[in-house]
Amino acid sequence: MRIITVKAPEGQGKNVANLAFAAGASQVSVRQEIRYTTDHQEKKLDVVQVETATPKVKTLVERLMTAPFYDPDLFAFTTQHPESLFAAAAPIEETDPTVRPTTDVYEELWQYTKVTGSLVSRVFLSSVLLAYGMVEDMIPLIIAGLLFLPYHHHMLGVGLGAVIREWRFLGQGLLALFVSTALIVLAGVCVAYFTKPPIGWHDLGSPLSGFIISCVIGAAAGLGAVDDAGRRELVGLAATAHISVYPAWFGLKLVFGFDEHAKWQDHLLAFGINVTTLTVVAGITFAIMGMRGEGIRRFLKAKTGEK
Repeated sequence: MRIITVKAPEGQGKNVANLAFAAGASQVSVRQEIRYTTDHQEKKLDVVQVETATPKVKTLVERLMTAPFYDPDLFAFTTQHPESLFAAAAPIEETDPTVRPTTDVYEELWQYTKVTGSLVSRVFLSSVLLAYGMVEDMIPLIIAGLLFLPYHHHMLGVGLGAVIREWRFLGQGLLALFVSTALIVLAGVCVAYFTKPPIGWHDLGSPLSGFIISCVIGAAAGLGAVDDAGRRELVGLAATAHISVYPAWFGLKLVFGFDEHAKWQDHLLAFGINVTTLTVVAGITFAIMGMRGEGIRRFLKAKTGEK
């Protein structure tokens, strides 16, 4: 379910309404507003509001952003996900949860990949719980750390950035992934200084099993990201549990030492395979589910001059 509000130049409301009808909406509301700017100018706007199913809004957004009359400097739109929607169609039609608009997925992942003080704090503190739980072999503590560790979103950001060919976003995903990985290692080092070996939890798996599991999780994470009903937090827990234990293990071992039986080469290879596989499979899933970047690239070109 989605509510989309489009603010268009005066006289363009009819064009937006026609796009909404072509996308499958059965009713459209149009009103006029006045926009005031900091330079004391006034502009009349046609405000178009549509309440309809999520996939119809996806179609409308993508057609709007690629329409000949669309100008990113003159148009603005927002989408909302209401708790309920009783409008022109029955719930069996309005509650179709797939596929979310590409713009929704894109901006959600932008938020998760922004390297902020909050992200750094959350990753480090969660990783401390994770690493300590691994040392003491305390599964509840490991799970507690994983629940608050925002890690797989960075891989999804890289995958989506590649699919929609938005290179700055792809780079942001890589940066967030690198920073988070370094913080997990650092947390493991810090925990190791205050604990004693050995590491109680050591079931890291093999590169082959990691590849298979990453394929499954990558597809599930990609599907969850484009589905209103996708339990993204639970998929994130599975993805984080599968991958983040490796940098935490390396951080602990940097202090505890690598004994002759520690298969650190296999673990390093498995970590690389898992991250790459999850990212690639998630990207393939995004492509199959219809994530499109033409309108986003057009908007960015107008706002930033990027090509």
